[in-house]
Amino acid sequence: MADCELCGAARPTLCPVKVRDESVILAYPKGTWRGINEECLDRCHEANINRVPIKAKKCDLCGTRNVPLFQVTVQIPVFQEPYHRNSNKAICESCFEACEDTIKRRIAEKEESPHH
Repeated sequence: MADCELCGAARPTLCPVKVRDESVILAYPKGTWRGINEECLDRCHEANINRVPIKAKKCDLCGTRNVPLFQVTVQIPVFQEPYHRNSNKAICESCFEACEDTIKRRIAEKEESPHH
């Protein structure tokens, strides 16, 4: 089980998103992987289309500061009704691009897999 980087939900598998984390860019110049569940990945895709600006200090995926940030509303699981609460996360443009790359890669993998 792994936790989603955006909502914290534990899932057996997550979608790997390669982001440029400025804090470790010298050690990992090509980027580092972050795990996001499918629901949050879909919400990032929708937010990328709408592009609603948000006032935040840093990106919630890569930690980049002083760049334009956009709002992504995710559902964070809680242990009482209604069993989730909405929370706004700030995502930068490069992380949106990384999410779009992951979506394209997942679609290509589904098309290549044999259908039984």
